[in-house]
Amino acid sequence: MPQLKIIIVSGYGDFGYAQQAIDIGVNEYLLKPITSTKLLAAVKNAAAEIEKERREKQILEQYQMLVYQKQGEKRKEFFNALVSRRMSLQQIIEKEKELGISMVAGAYCIMLFQFRMQEDMHEYSNEIVRCETRMTEILGKHPDIRMFERDLDGWAFILLGEDEAHIEKLVKELCEFLIGICDNKVHYFGGIGRTVHRVRDLYQSYRDANSAFSLRYFDITDQFLSYNDVHEIKAQIGSRINVSEMNLEKLDRKLLEDFLKRGTINDLDEFIDSYFEGFDTRAMNSTLFRQYLIMDVYSAVLKFLNDQSYPKERTDSFLGDMSSAAEQIVNINDCIKFYKTFLKKAIDIRNRCSFKRYAALIEQAKDYMHQNYAMSDLSLDKVAKAVNVSPNYFSTLFNQETGMTFIEYLTNIRMEKAKDYLRCSSYKITEIGYLVGYQDSHYFSYIFKKTQNCTPSEYRLMGKGEE
Repeated sequence: MPQLKIIIVSGYGDFGYAQQAIDIGVNEYLLKPITSTKLLAAVKNAAAEIEKERREKQILEQYQMLVYQKQGEKRKEFFNALVSRRMSLQQIIEKEKELGISMVAGAYCIMLFQFRMQEDMHEYSNEIVRCETRMTEILGKHPDIRMFERDLDGWAFILLGEDEAHIEKLVKELCEFLIGICDNKVHYFGGIGRTVHRVRDLYQSYRDANSAFSLRYFDITDQFLSYNDVHEIKAQIGSRINVSEMNLEKLDRKLLEDFLKRGTINDLDEFIDSYFEGFDTRAMNSTLFRQYLIMDVYSAVLKFLNDQSYPKERTDSFLGDMSSAAEQIVNINDCIKFYKTFLKKAIDIRNRCSFKRYAALIEQAKDYMHQNYAMSDLSLDKVAKAVNVSPNYFSTLFNQETGMTFIEYLTNIRMEKAKDYLRCSSYKITEIGYLVGYQDSHYFSYIFKKTQNCTPSEYRLMGKGEE
C-alpha cells in the first residue's frame, strides 16, 4: 500500500503468524519484549520507505510528462499524416511501433471534439482543465480508442472496432462519457465521421467528421453531429439566411463575425461552403446580390480589423488589394473563392496580431519559469494558469514565440542553472539536481548527459581543468 506501512508488535513467536503478516503486506513483525530503540528504528525505516516511494512516484510522473510531451508532437504528426493519406501502409506500421500505438481493427471511425466556453476561448478555465485531465486519464487507457491532441482545434479520437455494430457502441459510450465529465459546467461539440474498414480510408471518416465539426460556428453547441446530420443542419442554416426573395435583411452577418473571432484556417473551406449552401441559386445568379455579399464581408472584416486595432493604413491597403480581386467576380464560384481568400487573409492577420499581443504574456511566462524552475512539479498547466491562458493555446503561443516546446525551454533553464552550480559551488551532484527541480540524481544525470553530451561530473572536471 503506498504511503502506508504496517508494523506489528506481537507476543506470539509462532512462525505461522509472521508468515500471515508477510502475506498481507506487513513491513515488520516485531516480537515482545522490544526496546524503544528497536521500535524507533523500525518506524524510521518505514518512514524512509514511504519517502522513497514518494520520490520514485514523482520521478515516474516527471518521466511520463516528458515522454508524453515529446510523443505528443509525434502523435499529432501521425494523425495528420493518417487523415491526409501521406503515409503508406508500411510507414503506418513502422510509426505504430515507434509510438506504441496499435491500429489493427476491423472497422474505424473518427470523432473530432472540443470543450468550449462561452467567453474568451483562449482564457484559462479550471473546468476545462479538469475535464481534459479526467478525459486523458480514462481514455488514455481505453483499449479501443486512440486519442490525439489538435491544439486549438481540440481533440481527435480514432475508434477501433470489430465491425460497424461495435463502432456504434463505442460512439455511444464515448459521447455519454464526454457529456458526463462536462457535467453541465462546460460546453462541448463533436463531429462524427463515417465507419470505414481500412486504416488507409481514415481520411474519408475524417473528412465527414470535419464537415460536421465545422458546424460548431453556427451557434450550435452541446451536441454531437454525425456526417448524416450535416445535410439537415445545413438546411436549417439556410432557413436562417434565406435570401431567395432578395430580402437582404435576413442575411446573418453574425455568422461571419463569430467565425472571424474564433474560426481556424482548417475549418475555413467547410464553413464557407456551408454558409453559401444557405443561399438560393436564383439569388446567387444576381449580380446585385453577389455585390451585396461582397460589401457584407467587407463590412464584417473592416469592423473586425478595427476591433483588433489593426493600423488604418494597413487596413486600407488590405481592403484595396481585395477590392481589385472583387472586380473579377462573375459567378457564384468566383464569389465563394473570393470569400475563402478574403477570410483566410483576415484570419492570418488576426493570428499575427494575436501572437504579437501575447508576446508580453510569453515574457511573463518565461519570467515565471525562471523564478520557479526549482519546483519539481512545474508544468505547462501551472504556467498557463499563472498567465491566465488555456493550456492548448499557451502551448501554441509558446512554441510560436520561442521556437521550442515548453519542456525543452524548461529543461534548458534547469541545465544552465545546473552548470552554474557545477562550476561555481561545492554542492554535491545530488543536491544540484534537487536545486534545479529534479528529485532523483540519476534522472538529473541522465537529462544532463542527454542535453549537454557529458555527465555532471565530467562537466565539473572540465571547469577545473580550465582553471
